[in-house]
Amino acid sequence: MTDRSAEPGAQPAVPDDPEQLRQEIERTREQLGETVEALVAKTDVKARARERANQLSERLKGTTAQVKEQAAARAEQARSQLAGKTADAKNAAVQTSGTTRNQLQARATAVGGAVRDKTPEPVQRAAQQVTQRASAVASQRSGLVAVAAAVAGAAVVGIIVIQWRRRR
Repeated sequence: MTDRSAEPGAQPAVPDDPEQLRQEIERTREQLGETVEALVAKTDVKARARERANQLSERLKGTTAQVKEQAAARAEQARSQLAGKTADAKNAAVQTSGTTRNQLQARATAVGGAVRDKTPEPVQRAAQQVTQRASAVASQRSGLVAVAAAVAGAAVVGIIVIQWRRRR
């Protein structure tokens, strides 16, 4: 038996023993089968597309889960910040409303005094009645209602004064 496998382009030597020949044929068949399977797999476009789609789907699921976690964390952070800012705004509004109420009461008193000084006696009596009613309401309600009643009373007095002057 001569070994031609050493020569370039030469075929391997054929064994003289029939058992060796059968084994060689079996190995060659297995290699050929594997090669054919690999070629079939490469040419099966549907299977390759399905595999790629599965890969992309898994990747997308992972990315989606990560984005959900990030969005939830950001939403919680925004909710926390908003709660803090809301509390700050509420505190500022409470402080401002006390100041504003006091300012409104002072202005209403000043306007009422100026109107009273220029109002004739019958109109003043009517204004006193309105003020007494407003005081009664104020004792039953909160300070803001009292301010609103005083302002309404001053408006009524103003309207009465205007009508009284037009009649003269």
